[in-house]
Amino acid sequence: MTVLVDDARWEWRGLQWAHLVSDQSYDELHDFARSLGKRRLGFQGDHYDIDSVDRARALDFGARHVDSRELVRRLREAGLRNRHGKPTWERLGSWPSGTAPSDLPEPLLRRAHSLEIDTTTADTALFADPVQRVLLCDLPARMSIPAEASEVATGRRSDGSWSIELFHPT
Repeated sequence: MTVLVDDARWEWRGLQWAHLVSDQSYDELHDFARSLGKRRLGFQGDHYDIDSVDRARALDFGARHVDSRELVRRLREAGLRNRHGKPTWERLGSWPSGTAPSDLPEPLLRRAHSLEIDTTTADTALFADPVQRVLLCDLPARMSIPAEASEVATGRRSDGSWSIELFHPT
């Protein structure tokens, strides 16, 4: 495993941010980011932005610190540098906990129900890019997720809540 992280030195919204990358594969990067509780929707084409708290956790989980120049060099050498391929997610709708999502694509709704995800007790949003739709369900910490949900993009967030992303081609 070669997941790399640079210094948290970019300021945004009052926090310091770093970049998380893999010089092996995007799959490795997505798996590692999920272990930190990062949403797949946060993927920036070749990296995830992580704040200084998640950066410290990433180092604890085995990521290697490199400077920014080394990080970009390793991405290029691995053929994973993607300067202009950032996904452009469009929010199609959002529904706070306690409301029933409307106009969800049937395959995503069926998938959520098959995983016993109650979309009325989750903060739910629907996103789309040119090739797929994503149903994002943020479940409170008090809820558990079924074992079958481990096959989808799930992440335990720092506040104990769950973030579940269900993907479906457009």
